[in-house]
Amino acid sequence: MKRRGLGIALMTLVIGLLLPVWPSHAQGGPPPPPPPQVLQDELDRTDRRIELAETLIPETADGPALAELQMARTLQGQAKQAFAARRPEIAIHATMDARGHADRAISIVRGLPDPDHVSVQVDRTRELLDRSRDRLDGCDDPRARAQLRVALEMQTRAEAALTESRYLAALQLTMSARERIFQALRRCNVQESLQDGAQRAIQRTDEVLSRMHEAIDGGASAQARALLQRASSVQAEAQAEFRAGRFESALRFTQAARIMAQRALRTGRDGAGSKNR
Repeated sequence: MKRRGLGIALMTLVIGLLLPVWPSHAQGGPPPPPPPQVLQDELDRTDRRIELAETLIPETADGPALAELQMARTLQGQAKQAFAARRPEIAIHATMDARGHADRAISIVRGLPDPDHVSVQVDRTRELLDRSRDRLDGCDDPRARAQLRVALEMQTRAEAALTESRYLAALQLTMSARERIFQALRRCNVQESLQDGAQRAIQRTDEVLSRMHEAIDGGASAQARALLQRASSVQAEAQAEFRAGRFESALRFTQAARIMAQRALRTGRDGAGSKNR
């Protein structure tokens, strides 16, 4: 899956699966809302994630984990109100956002990887895999082809784990897939240069930032705007490092910028949702 913010990706998947069921909309119109039973299933799934977070975080706790849990509760309450009011578009956005906050609370208390970081890593492996399949087309080494098949299977499992909020498993699987891709490339004497990888990553972050600037308008919260500004600043540092020939550093900076941009979008959605509901 092409990862954006986790909530957007999951919502897109749900709505995409439902397109054959609901009447087609005019080109350029809004996507159809999910049927009530599908939306109820999503609400139930978020409830279970919040319940898990509640079992891990005592009410007397303080800090970022509790803050994420409280935000998850608030958004889930708004989702249920929207569902009862027959406003499915608002309900699906709110429950997906709530689930994301619950997942972050669980990750914090368990010491698990940050979901946004995992999402960026899964994206990077998918991009590398798509490029490598073309590069290895003319390679007859059976072991390289076997490694590529294993990498594809592991990446598919990583993307499924990410969708299911199993972030540690997703990170381990996608990194293992990436290592097998590099092994296949080496066997076929095809190298993925660090320069090429950094350049593509910077271009990808530029695209993400452009979309984020469009999505986060002047009505977004000050926190969201500050995050997006910081992401743009870090991306500028990545570009400067790339021009100086420090490609590994450029790659680290641009990945950090992409994570910040995703957080900015999530923060902007949360703030807008709170104002509108």
